[in-house]
Amino acid sequence: MRRPLVLLLMTLTACAGATPSPAPRSAATTTSTSVSTVAPATTSAPSATTSTTAAVPSVITIRYRVERHTTDDATADFVDVVNATLADGRGWTRARFLFVPDDSAPYLIVLAEGDEVDRLCLPYDTYGKYSCQNGPTVALNADRWRSATPKWTGDLATYRQMVVNHEVGHLLGMKHPKPQCPRAGEPAPIMNQQSTELDGCLPNPWPLPSEIERAARHDRKLAPGPGE
Repeated sequence: MRRPLVLLLMTLTACAGATPSPAPRSAATTTSTSVSTVAPATTSAPSATTSTTAAVPSVITIRYRVERHTTDDATADFVDVVNATLADGRGWTRARFLFVPDDSAPYLIVLAEGDEVDRLCLPYDTYGKYSCQNGPTVALNADRWRSATPKWTGDLATYRQMVVNHEVGHLLGMKHPKPQCPRAGEPAPIMNQQSTELDGCLPNPWPLPSEIERAARHDRKLAPGPGE
């Protein structure tokens, strides 16, 4: 006598600059904004013998605030550039992250002079010229914002987009690639330290498809907020 076969269907729901790492001590951590997750919805599609459930990918909302601690004309558009870069469809939004400006958010993206960045990045060494992501803070060096670096062969506008996307990439748990330039003559990964060396790659301000795919898994820990 045959026993009926019971099929158990399991639905798996996926939840889920470029500044050089502040030199000798270690690579800077990441900055984030207050984070909330939108619960994924599901739909069922019946068939003759079984049913399947398709999960709608979750969206992670990151709330952040932006501050400019400089007063010169060359840095006047800092807040606008950061907001526009994080909202751009070419950026980390493709990995199902929603960036929401919020003046009360605990996470901060700040532009400051080298000495202030050095303090914000401790215990990482930034030597008055590097930027970092450190806990709840992304600290960007104002001199880099004004003039980029000699190694950057793109224009200044794309450099600014690159440095924002690179440091926010750290916020999302993304790491520097190895090797830094996978294929000479092609766009550099956004997580490459493009401020210091392109290693034969082309300057690139946006995450590559492979980086979007990795970030979209939402399985890497975001930067801790204040007090965490």
